[in-house]
Amino acid sequence: MSNKENMIAHFHQVQAMGWVRSHRRNNTGIGKTFEDYVGVVENNLDEPDLFGFEIKSHREESSSYVTLCTKAPSFPRGANPYLLRKFGTPNEDNPIVKRLHTSMFADHKNTHVGKYSFKLNNDRNSQEVRIEVYDLHTDELIDNSCGYSYAVLEKIFATKLKNLFYVSAETRNLGKVEEFNFTQAEIYLNPSFDKFLQLMDDGKIMYDIRMGSYQSGASIGKPHDHGSGFRIRPNDLPLLYADHELVR
Repeated sequence: MSNKENMIAHFHQVQAMGWVRSHRRNNTGIGKTFEDYVGVVENNLDEPDLFGFEIKSHREESSSYVTLCTKAPSFPRGANPYLLRKFGTPNEDNPIVKRLHTSMFADHKNTHVGKYSFKLNNDRNSQEVRIEVYDLHTDELIDNSCGYSYAVLEKIFATKLKNLFYVSAETRNLGKVEEFNFTQAEIYLNPSFDKFLQLMDDGKIMYDIRMGSYQSGASIGKPHDHGSGFRIRPNDLPLLYADHELVR
């Protein structure tokens, strides 16, 4: 049996179970639940989840962005803690606890806390994607020292995102318990890094910084990365991959 056939067989086993209880609260519950049932061990490795496939999931009624990958900037070392220190918003009760949550695109600047503008710069000459920070009021470039090399991003596409298994589920709530019924899946094969860069230029790729600080204990005030990374709308996935197959 091929890797694809194995992946489909595992999906059908979970699908046949019908409604199942969520294994985790909030948005990550659907992915965690499916991965538990197909035997994926939770990890932060830069490799696919199961049978060479990276698994993504969503609620049928949701049109929110899908995370392609979460990875800290490749340069300079300690980029995310640096951005948090320089541009994070201090907690009113404890200024050493900071937070930096913002979403940005390559085709326009955003507005952040009434003070900054963030934007991606996809520089094809230097082969880098840089995080640019501007003064919101003067439009002066404040910082562009952090970002990703093409080589690092291309490696993700060649390994972790080479084969994508995208699972959909109906949801319902029984009191405080959420349940899922996994209805269908989509297989995406052969992504194009060039298309990723073009989709970024077109404003179809969103980049999130999700940095916080530990709020108590021995690590209070130290940076806590909640998963900065690149995201795409589900309807745009076919633009990124050459091959697409529906599994019911």
